[in-house]
Amino acid sequence: MHIVIFAGGTLQMGTAVEATIKQADMYIAADSGAATALRCGCTPAAVVGDMDSLASQVAQELSAQGCQLVQAPVEKDETDTELAVQFAITQGASKITLLGGLGGARFDHMVANVLLLAGYQSVPLYIVDGPAVGWLLRGPGRSVIHGHAGDLLSVLPLSSEASGIRTAGLYYPLHGETLRLGIPRGLSNVLTQEQAEVSLESGLLLIIHTSTQEM
Repeated sequence: MHIVIFAGGTLQMGTAVEATIKQADMYIAADSGAATALRCGCTPAAVVGDMDSLASQVAQELSAQGCQLVQAPVEKDETDTELAVQFAITQGASKITLLGGLGGARFDHMVANVLLLAGYQSVPLYIVDGPAVGWLLRGPGRSVIHGHAGDLLSVLPLSSEASGIRTAGLYYPLHGETLRLGIPRGLSNVLTQEQAEVSLESGLLLIIHTSTQEM
């Protein structure tokens, strides 16, 4: 089951966002992400969080529509988005996509949401915003990217090292190289055809595919 979580950051619309919304089996909101969900025409099945930034009027509206309000204490270890991810897993999620996980007033929340991709191995997590889709590749593993020639593809390590990286269908090929945390060498590669491939022997690799047709 594909569950989409609306987080509390800003959401840039685009074809990837629209496709994600259409493909979802269930919507969940993390606190104020409920307002974003409603603006997108989506009624969340549940709102999860401490509700410190969810307008009472929105909460009442959602409750009247049968939305479950999962209240968490204000003093907690997890972010509202992480609690929403945990709740989605209990609902049987086989894939989770975050919308509104980037931007907004809280830069620290944006970084925390990106790092969430590395925090859960049982269910693949994606972040979608505007023309970009981001996900984590764990080694050993392989990702196939479907897009258009000229699209951008960035590969950035989220572990101290990401080793044995090989690519196909990209302008700057990698042939078993190692990328190291803090050195953004893998930024802004380019698809040379409609399909590209990235494989990884060990480590964690953040992959971000950006459609240049919407830039």
